[in-house]
Amino acid sequence: MKNASIISLLFLLLTSQCSQKETVVAPQIANLIGTWQLIKPDSSYTATLLFAYDLDNPPHDITPFLASGKSSVNEYTLRLFATLDGMMSADNFSSTKKTGTLEATKFEQTYFTNLNAAVRYELTKDNQLLLYHGGEQPHLMVYRKMK
Repeated sequence: MKNASIISLLFLLLTSQCSQKETVVAPQIANLIGTWQLIKPDSSYTATLLFAYDLDNPPHDITPFLASGKSSVNEYTLRLFATLDGMMSADNFSSTKKTGTLEATKFEQTYFTNLNAAVRYELTKDNQLLLYHGGEQPHLMVYRKMK
């Protein structure tokens, strides 16, 4: 009887594993993975954005990313969510709290505000990421892929 219970449990585990679909990410979204550097509208200071899959939350209709980077003064993290049709949203933004020059701090605050207000993305053929946002003008940040 004990063996029958163990065999039944193993059968259930095996069949449940077989029924789970393997997650497939569309190439358009998969191309976001990597490190990007801000080149417009203001590249006075180096600002980077790193996209990595959120392995705890596999993609379905929306692909979650753990994003991080460095701005003029501080490092930051946030979650970004992308869809196949180019929509994007940000959540759970946080950053270190180092102080910098007035100009660097002003650049950083604008950058953080705009990144946190992301609404749409577009990948161009020349390894550029256009990130549209609802923050300060001009409502577009352009990144170049580093790696």
